[in-house]
Amino acid sequence: AGSMVPKKKPAPDIYYFAMEQMGLGPEACLAFEDSENGLLAARAAGLKTLVTVSDYTQGHDFSGAVLLLDHFGEPDAPFRVLAGDAGEARYVDIDLLKRLHAN
Repeated sequence: AGSMVPKKKPAPDIYYFAMEQMGLGPEACLAFEDSENGLLAARAAGLKTLVTVSDYTQGHDFSGAVLLLDHFGEPDAPFRVLAGDAGEARYVDIDLLKRLHAN
């Protein structure tokens, strides 16, 4: 949806647009990203951000992400935490998201 805003990531414009459309502030949101530019945009908009890496982005700087994972995981294929604290979680679920959002 980068064409919906004046500047693309790493500018926070797309996040400001989305929050405006939903009538929410950053304190009510959690971003999901997979690149350094995405994380920069989300953080500039004041959003806590969960990041999953890919083969293309594994060398990016994800400083500031609330949690960095190799993937979202499944009950039979748990994620690997690359940075941050997932507690006892083995895959991303509502309980983990609530905990990340609250911290």
